[in-house]
Amino acid sequence: MVVGIVVAVVVPAVGGVLGSSYLSYTDEPGGGPGTEPVAQCVLSGDLRSQAHVSSFRLLQAPADENSGMRHSHCMWGQTKGKDGPDPRTLGFHVYDYTEFSEKDDRNVESAKGSYNGFTSYAAGRQAKPVDGLGDEAMIVIPAGADDLTEVNLLVRKGAVVWNIRYSGHDKGFFTDAGFPVADAEAVAHKTAEELISK
Repeated sequence: MVVGIVVAVVVPAVGGVLGSSYLSYTDEPGGGPGTEPVAQCVLSGDLRSQAHVSSFRLLQAPADENSGMRHSHCMWGQTKGKDGPDPRTLGFHVYDYTEFSEKDDRNVESAKGSYNGFTSYAAGRQAKPVDGLGDEAMIVIPAGADDLTEVNLLVRKGAVVWNIRYSGHDKGFFTDAGFPVADAEAVAHKTAEELISK
């Protein structure tokens, strides 16, 4: 009789805790819709849909100066209830040297130096050059946990350098798993194509 009472109390309590934890885990990620993107951060609706991101945040705006390197940091995240249950983020830095000095060749050399500085961190990682994007491009796929997929794409076109990072994971029943690297590469590549075409 006592065992029956204990079971009648404990089983629903444990079930309630596990059920609550599972519902919390499966809740869709994201927040509000974000703000309107500045010109250098705009992405097409098709790309945002493919990347499962629709909420924009400007993390760093370029300085309103007539000279110098202009740096922007654009971040696209998810809008809760719109972009699906699997967390994704798409962020990119824009390093624009077109107004760095009055000499165009110096501006391009500065961008090349910046690009080379970024690619030096790829030493020892899974990295490969990418043809057909800007003047030079390299994709880096960091070795990481099985529950996260991440790619970094570095691109230079003229006096502008983009550092693009797309990452996320798929939610399982109780554990997370990375999503296909090829899908992440496709999003990063399409992002670069759109950005360098501006």
